[in-house]
Amino acid sequence: MIRHVLDDVAALSGRARAFLDEHCRRTPISLTDPGRWYECTDVNGEPVPGPAGGLERLTSFVTRYGGMTFCPERPGCYGAHDHPYVLDPHVSSGWDELEDGDHVAVVGSVEGFHLTLSWSTGRIGAVEQDFWIAGSAVNLIESSALGQSIYTDESWSEAIERDGKGAGWGLATVGSEAFRGTVGEVAEASSEWNRWYLDEHVAVHGWRVTYERERGEAVMAWYRTAEGRRRIETVAGPLRAT
Repeated sequence: MIRHVLDDVAALSGRARAFLDEHCRRTPISLTDPGRWYECTDVNGEPVPGPAGGLERLTSFVTRYGGMTFCPERPGCYGAHDHPYVLDPHVSSGWDELEDGDHVAVVGSVEGFHLTLSWSTGRIGAVEQDFWIAGSAVNLIESSALGQSIYTDESWSEAIERDGKGAGWGLATVGSEAFRGTVGEVAEASSEWNRWYLDEHVAVHGWRVTYERERGEAVMAWYRTAEGRRRIETVAGPLRAT
């Protein structure tokens, strides 16, 4: 029997469970007629039956994650609960074939754009069908939980480059991988398109943007101690005085 992730204590980290307690709203799922919106297309957009077991796969996803609305990684929520990720409480589409042979289905939305699920990998995408942002639904939750824990914690100070654009613009001189080996990566919150590095002194978030086809990386960093500031400056150069 498939249990909803909110009812499965072992499925998430303690940080993610605490995050969902504060930042998640849950609506009942509906699977009385799961095939109502189920229509599949091939790579040319023509109707096809879709992959074998396709409807069952989406029914299982809804059973496990459906009906959840939760805050994203950024910006800090501060009780506003704006711009959330929304996972549909019902099967809302079929599978569309991509040029690489994979299939995607719409499973939710964020800021008016579709959230998609990869048939072959379980990845989650946004804006475009194959703009992947997370390795799985659990990975998306874990990333959002870590993001809110950093963005809203006043003990963290944003690293602002001395010659940069200012607060909120992040680091322009280095990519997040420059911190690899210097700060430990948070595996459960990270993916190929969304990296988190964290220890007691430094936090770094690097993500592939979805507003351009090239998907360049944006990077934010924070420090909590003088040692953390020193370590960021070693990688990124001088920071503004605080």
